[in-house]
Amino acid sequence: MDMEESVFPAEPESGIPGRQYRLALRGNSLNPMIDAATPLLGMVMRLSTMNSQAMPEHLFAQVVTDVQAVEQLLQEQGYEPGVIVSFRYILCTFIDEAALGNGWSNKNEWIKQSLLVHFHNEAWGGEKVFILLERLIREPVRYQDLLEFLYLCFSLGFRGRYKVAIQNLDEFDQIYRRLHHVLHKLRGDAPFPLLHQDKKMQGGRYQLIKRLTVKHVLSGSLVIVVLFYLFYLLRLDSQTQDILHQLNRLLAR
Repeated sequence: MDMEESVFPAEPESGIPGRQYRLALRGNSLNPMIDAATPLLGMVMRLSTMNSQAMPEHLFAQVVTDVQAVEQLLQEQGYEPGVIVSFRYILCTFIDEAALGNGWSNKNEWIKQSLLVHFHNEAWGGEKVFILLERLIREPVRYQDLLEFLYLCFSLGFRGRYKVAIQNLDEFDQIYRRLHHVLHKLRGDAPFPLLHQDKKMQGGRYQLIKRLTVKHVLSGSLVIVVLFYLFYLLRLDSQTQDILHQLNRLLAR
């Protein structure tokens, strides 16, 4: 589905806002959950640059319809009901934060009712998202797709409770890095090439190691760990950048 059609559809002839449609999975992202949410994420990125322009009429109602359509897609993908509810909570909180941060609330229905109020009867989810993260991260394999989606929201600027507590940004950075660490372990990327061993050199290598001190071994291990971290950081960052490029291509249409 074209981005223009998803975010700015033509008004129906009857003049009644809203429509029935299905958001097709694009198949280019890390997981189906991110895939299904991509049109809405692109909408947030696009509208964040339109502060001085009038917002499309019935925008709030349309986004509600979009969220419901994404829910249906995830149900068809076989996600647990609790996972879908958690996904919707994070998505609504992310969109609401962007709406308030970019002044949309003064120009459309967001001033009357947020997505979080509409779907979850809560006024603010900036705190609860991080409580939810702590629960999800205890079972990273089970909730991998949801954790990756939250990681992408962080990458796109979502800060939740840290949006209003700027002095605690170091704490957010620690949470972000911890989530990154968990995800790159789950992704199971190939070992770093420096760990490759050549059987022909095992004898000489053994003789060299015998002459190394404990300090040298620890120093070498630290270097390898750092290289591992940098390698996986680049891999995961590359995957995130791919998604951002996809969103940018959608916005350019």
